[in-house]
Amino acid sequence: MNILVITMGSWNSKVGANTWTSLLERYDPAHIANIYFRNEQPDSPICSRYFNISENKIIKSLFNRRVSTGHEVSTSAQDEDCQTDLLAHNARYKKLSASKRRYTLLLLRELIWKLGRWKTAELDAFLDDFKPDVILHSMDGYIHANRVARYAIRRTGAKAVGYMWDDNFTYKQSPVLGYKVYRYFQRCSLKKLAKVTSAFFAISPYTKKEGDAVFGVDCKVLTKPLNSAFIVPQQYEEKKTLRMLYTGNLRIGRHRSLISLANALCQLNSKATLVILDVYTQTELPPDTLRLLQSDYCHIHAAIPQAEVLKKQKESDILLFLEDIDGKDAKVARLSFSTKLTDYLSCGKCIFAIGNRDTAPMQYFIENDAAVVCDQEAKILSGLESLCNNTDLLNYYAAQACKAGITNHNPEHIRDIFWKTLEEVYGGYRTQKKRNFIRPTES
Repeated sequence: MNILVITMGSWNSKVGANTWTSLLERYDPAHIANIYFRNEQPDSPICSRYFNISENKIIKSLFNRRVSTGHEVSTSAQDEDCQTDLLAHNARYKKLSASKRRYTLLLLRELIWKLGRWKTAELDAFLDDFKPDVILHSMDGYIHANRVARYAIRRTGAKAVGYMWDDNFTYKQSPVLGYKVYRYFQRCSLKKLAKVTSAFFAISPYTKKEGDAVFGVDCKVLTKPLNSAFIVPQQYEEKKTLRMLYTGNLRIGRHRSLISLANALCQLNSKATLVILDVYTQTELPPDTLRLLQSDYCHIHAAIPQAEVLKKQKESDILLFLEDIDGKDAKVARLSFSTKLTDYLSCGKCIFAIGNRDTAPMQYFIENDAAVVCDQEAKILSGLESLCNNTDLLNYYAAQACKAGITNHNPEHIRDIFWKTLEEVYGGYRTQKKRNFIRPTES
């Protein structure tokens, strides 16, 4: 079967969000295509064909309807136009994230996509030529992406499978009026998409429970698989300085938790250097935030390819999991199950987790005793102190992380659920397609 995956970002080695690629990595790339929206250059060999719909071009199409907003992208050559659009995109969203009128601007973005010219001959040609049998999409809060997904499903007649991995559909994250207005339109968009989707996955039991209730469906719980079925916990030896590592974005309040950690590191290391943190991120931080973070004990670096991330993880002693603790974004991750979590469990390392207790990732760590959990800012320093010169505790949490990974994220079991679901959906599609071609006299 031909599988089309619709994602916000491209599949490239500098992006850690790789759940779809980890599920599809054994499939023939010739039968996988991807439509994505961010102005990024894809380089994943998992997929053979990429189509980008550029937000910058969508904005230009408001003034010039002849602007080509979508095009097929090659992984073998860098697209200079794409790089220019990426810089403009990053600059725009840097301003958006710092704005107090965030929800107004988010609604404005959706209006631009609604009025812009994304439905093009190039997109139709891509869909008609690839002829997907199954379309995979995430149940995201991006209304324009959901609209494109609905269009692709209708045009191709393919069956669709949706994946819920974040809380994009409840009103429980924030009491702010702007949030509730924006969330209303997100819910409407997702309910329309759910009506044309044949099957659903949910990243965790928490997500399934609330997703089933809102959309009236029956999700199958499907987490990201471990990188390997065989993982061995690291055996720590006493050392003077421990190396801590974080790789990923610093949006939705993570930068605030990181500032708290940086302050705790300065206190911890006041007499001797016990822990040094390295952060690799593609998030553009404002200068005042960088000044609060950068020190002899906290180093901020640019994003690195995923292959280098895996190497850095092997070299580190502690892996940092980061969410907002008690800021305005503390409940954003309440139903999400970060792809980073299973990546960390695959490493067999001690995990240091900072975040709000009332979120699915932190509950997972607590229930499985799989990390040093800091759900309050006051616990960060004591959590760090407990690990210094304590190889028994480091070994304990490394072993607990391995146990949780092997028990809950066996790659063969997870891929079996994934492919059985796709085969069930595809079987129904083939039967329906065959019936559509039966002449009336034969029926």
